[in-house]
Amino acid sequence: MKLGSFTWGLGVGMLAGVVVDMVASPWPRTRKTTVGKAMQRMGNAVDSAVDGVNNMMK
Repeated sequence: MKLGSFTWGLGVGMLAGVVVDMVASPWPRTRKTTVGKAMQRMGNAVDSAVDGVNNMMK
């Protein structure tokens, strides 16, 4: 797996998740907290993925 392909897939997945969240959430207040939580989860997932890639390259 190439790092560029991985990054591209990660970006597309994050964008798709944000779009689905915006469509599914009718209230702006709920959207703010939902987006915040989703961003937190995505940040944690990216951190884990980067750690995994770094461990594989060592």
